[in-house]
Amino acid sequence: MTGRAIARILAEFGCAMRAPARRLALALALGATLPAPAADLAGLSAAPVAVQLAEGSPAVVVLWTPGCMTCRKSLAEIERFVAIAAKDGVAVRTVVPAGVYDDARAMLARRGLSLPVVADENRLDASTLRILLDSPLAYAVDRDGKIVATRGGLLGVRVLEGLANAAQGGEPGPSGLSR
Repeated sequence: MTGRAIARILAEFGCAMRAPARRLALALALGATLPAPAADLAGLSAAPVAVQLAEGSPAVVVLWTPGCMTCRKSLAEIERFVAIAAKDGVAVRTVVPAGVYDDARAMLARRGLSLPVVADENRLDASTLRILLDSPLAYAVDRDGKIVATRGGLLGVRVLEGLANAAQGGEPGPSGLSR
């Protein structure tokens, strides 16, 4: 979904949103899987968390919450992607807010998933937490610790592969990662 499409939808409802976090939240709530403008996601408190967790290697960092329906729909795909990325030297980290860490671990166990999950120690601000109620956020971080691509919304293997490709210095489109 493009910015123009979002603006058109907003105009139909008679509202305008100028703040990037609110625009992003609306787009994600509408179910879009969008290549979010780097300025929109890089301005969220999740960005420094993603860079820190990359630990100097190409990485895809996914922030999510167990109460988010889009996040829950993405989890099996994220787990499939972890195995693919490991073969290609891309680290995958998943992060949940500290307050829901135990709930996240229990939910993964009930679903038979074994994703590695890290609890964020209260570094996420209120606007980021609001977005995470509706959508996972994914960051591609290169080995220099720079965010090179971002995604929000439903995360499938192809989207995650594109992020991994960007983290390795390629374009964030379909990648050449092995399956």
